[in-house]
Amino acid sequence: MKTSRLTVDLNLATSMQLGPSGLAMSQFTSLAPKAIESHDALTTAHKTGKLGFMALPDDHAAKDAAKAIAKELQGAFDDQLVLGIGGSSLGAKALVTSLCHPFHNLLSKEKRGAGLRTFFPDNSDGTTFARLLELVDLGKAGIVAITKSGGTAETWAQLLYLQEKLGAAAMKKQVVAVTDPAKGALRSVATAQGWRTLPVPPNIGGRFSVFTAVGLLPAAAAGVDVDQLLAGASSMVRRCGSYQLFDNPAYLLGSALYLFDRERGRPVHVFMPYADALRETGDWFVQLWAESLGKKNHGPTPIGAVGATDQHSLLQLLMEGPNDKVTIFVAVEEPRVDLSIPKGFEDQPDVKYLNGITFNTLLAAEQRATAAALAAAGRPSITITLPRLDAFALGELMMLLEIATGFAGPLYGVDPYDQPGVEAGKRYACGLLGRPGYEDAAAELNKRPKADAAWVV
Repeated sequence: MKTSRLTVDLNLATSMQLGPSGLAMSQFTSLAPKAIESHDALTTAHKTGKLGFMALPDDHAAKDAAKAIAKELQGAFDDQLVLGIGGSSLGAKALVTSLCHPFHNLLSKEKRGAGLRTFFPDNSDGTTFARLLELVDLGKAGIVAITKSGGTAETWAQLLYLQEKLGAAAMKKQVVAVTDPAKGALRSVATAQGWRTLPVPPNIGGRFSVFTAVGLLPAAAAGVDVDQLLAGASSMVRRCGSYQLFDNPAYLLGSALYLFDRERGRPVHVFMPYADALRETGDWFVQLWAESLGKKNHGPTPIGAVGATDQHSLLQLLMEGPNDKVTIFVAVEEPRVDLSIPKGFEDQPDVKYLNGITFNTLLAAEQRATAAALAAAGRPSITITLPRLDAFALGELMMLLEIATGFAGPLYGVDPYDQPGVEAGKRYACGLLGRPGYEDAAAELNKRPKADAAWVV
């Protein structure tokens, strides 16, 4: 059945389909009081402004500012280098790879239109960065530097290298800094150097920032329709206004995954879209789910996969490995492009059955068959269906997952918006590198037991 909007289907996650491996309606009923508390916490934080991500789709001023600078970059450059890591890169990368041509950076300028070639050298791997700069004419590249805190080491390493290559005058023309509106090293330097800037609202964490300038500026400069993206996200916010689980797709999804983890011993959540374009969206979800909920010695473990590719790698584990997983499929009903499989080799039964069908028919059958195979083995799955993969639908999907995450946090009894474990690692790295103010972290490391050569082979 064709859908007109995103749907979340729990049928193959239920006890009716799976017996004791699935979820029963009584479990959702029992969860209702806790779900109401979680709903109240989420909506109160949203209404008071403590929590900002649900208000972003209707922030037209921020959208217009990002679009205006994106247009400036398009008029001045051929490429854009997006310098950021984690939440400062994954969301924008998901938008560009999901909504642009799959080989966007290989297209000629005529075929790309106004959209810039877009690169995300997010890691501090010098080999990757050096090889990228061999391919890019730096004089024709806009530089989008993104760090909410203003002090992210990986981003600054790349910025310092480009400053040395280009010089202050060129950097003033080419850099846009996306950072905290009032504080941090990047804000301070950008102000002093006269770089253009866009703010990351203080009440938005990095992994929830895809609908700020963090995602909108790179996406718009690459040619993404950010108006439709935000329209889809806004539509999902409206759909998720009710505390009733079966009226709220994000709450239903978050509740089901929580119940599988805590009551069915399934803490491993496999996010498996059947569309190559959503591969990077899977990476974005992994950070969102893991960094938000993995705290206090518990929390779910997300894994990214892509169908049908990972039917030929991960599926064996999902079918017959440890019985601790639930799979979240993402299906797309109408592909942007479909191809008919020509007739040929009709004397081969293993080939003939493909004659005359389309690639999308094959992919859709593989998704349904995989879900059915898992169900037959007593292994649950949830299917999110997009009517098509366009900017509106992607906005719906990403906001669905953000709200589900924000809702699940109080169910687990954790703050889904902090990341103390990540901060601890950053402290030690700063201590090792001699950053002022982190002497205590260096001292802690020096007090640890020395390595024993007997354990090294």
